[in-house]
Amino acid sequence: MNPEQPGDSPRGAWQTLLHAAGRVGIEPRAWKHWWIGLVRSVNHEDILAKSAADASFTFNYAFMVLIASGIATIGLIVNSPAVIIGAMLVSPLMGPIVSTGFAVAGFDVVLGRRAAGTLAVGAVRAVAFAALISNLSPVNELTAEIVARTRPNLFDLAVAILSGAAGGYALIRGQGGAIVGVAIATALMPPLATVGFGLATQQWSVAQGALLLFVTNMVAIALAVAGVAVWYGFGQGEFRKRFAIQAMITVLLLAPLSVPLSISLRSIAWESHVHHTVRTVLEEGARQLPQGQVAQIRIRYNSDKAPDVEAIVVCQRPEAGFSARMAANLRHAVGSPVTLRLTQLQSDDPEGAKLAIKQAGPAPASLPIVPEMDVVLRAEVPFPIAALQVDIARKQAVILPRPQSAVGLSAWRNLESELVRRHVGWQIQLVPPPVGLPVIQFANGQSILDPASKDRLETSVWALERWGAKEVQLTGHASSTGRGPLSLAEQRVHSVSRWLEEHGVQVRSQAFYPAPMQTSREREVGEVNYRSVEISLAAMADASATATRP
Repeated sequence: MNPEQPGDSPRGAWQTLLHAAGRVGIEPRAWKHWWIGLVRSVNHEDILAKSAADASFTFNYAFMVLIASGIATIGLIVNSPAVIIGAMLVSPLMGPIVSTGFAVAGFDVVLGRRAAGTLAVGAVRAVAFAALISNLSPVNELTAEIVARTRPNLFDLAVAILSGAAGGYALIRGQGGAIVGVAIATALMPPLATVGFGLATQQWSVAQGALLLFVTNMVAIALAVAGVAVWYGFGQGEFRKRFAIQAMITVLLLAPLSVPLSISLRSIAWESHVHHTVRTVLEEGARQLPQGQVAQIRIRYNSDKAPDVEAIVVCQRPEAGFSARMAANLRHAVGSPVTLRLTQLQSDDPEGAKLAIKQAGPAPASLPIVPEMDVVLRAEVPFPIAALQVDIARKQAVILPRPQSAVGLSAWRNLESELVRRHVGWQIQLVPPPVGLPVIQFANGQSILDPASKDRLETSVWALERWGAKEVQLTGHASSTGRGPLSLAEQRVHSVSRWLEEHGVQVRSQAFYPAPMQTSREREVGEVNYRSVEISLAAMADASATATRP
């Protein structure tokens, strides 16, 4: 309503602005005339008519609500930000929310009731349609886009207030195109679609968090629009009184919302601290291992439990007790209990193994409510899987990963052991890609197996069992210089052969002197200074086992 009409004189507003005008050194009379001109420049009747039209429930409104809800739900399920933005563009929910703001500004009960009813019916239909699509969808995993709308905080409230002020200004000043940007900024439809997804999948915390986000956006936008509308002269009564009443309404509505939003913000800040601390502690620990590097970190936060940390460290030589030491360091650094599940992967090329894990893609943020074992195993194996067979009745699983040039047999064996440890009662076998068996090294002048050599032999036996191979070939060589005794090469081959046969592996052994092609190898890579026996499958005729000069 124009401020010079009866009952709405700008005199009270001028008095309210008097003190502020004096502060900035502007003549109060100039403020008065400026504000009167500002209010008069607005066509109140046309804006109120448009606001009333947006508050009405129409077929077009109902149709566009369903379309926007469907698009948003699909975008959330497939984790596509572009599709979700498309839902924001076609969503009509901004109209009744803005109308609610004008109703609050003018204390128009009829307009407020109609706008609120239109908004409520649209929201219920959007949630129901989203739940229907989620039920029909074969994919019910929590994606990053869904999770992002389940934990609103004070920043979301601030964005909604600013967006509401922008929306009210755009409507009043005839900048209708800006409403599109406001709708995108506040994202009204995706939270409702997330509520439907949470109800359909019985994930109540998801539905509750998304509903809080929608209510926060709705209330903040409406109140911000009301504030802008009051400034432009909408409503009846003296300006100062209307401003005081609306300020009280704002406090009464936003104060209850601020409590859970503040708690959520503190929780997010704490999780950020935990994530930074966990990465720092694990990276410092990994640097103490031979070429150790942190390849992957995944943290799950539970409201009533300690943070659950899953990490993968690749190195040239794993360290016994490393996981326990890192768990103790994490508890001390974080200052609260932390559950750590750490896997050490042994690799001659830790950098290459780390790159392979990253190329395999990030692990899922979370698992379904009732996860199938194949989904769990695919999430826990950090490399691409060529084949996976799961027998739920017998609790057996066989995993065939794709070859990784930087990942050796020891790493695959360690990964299988970790999976078996995690899933008690399950028989899990990981069939490693075909690679060369580990080299068995000996001390200078010795033919006795040390603990490290026995560990390599155990890895070889494990790989042979997974491949279904029962026969290997050992070919012993002495140094190409001619000074290495052939008997020492034979003794080393005999030690390896006897150990393998005790573990059910048939052996065909040979010993040669000097070593074929040994001279050319030394020219390529320098003097061969290790003393070893190499094992190969019997079917590989060109493979050999070598013992160099003592």
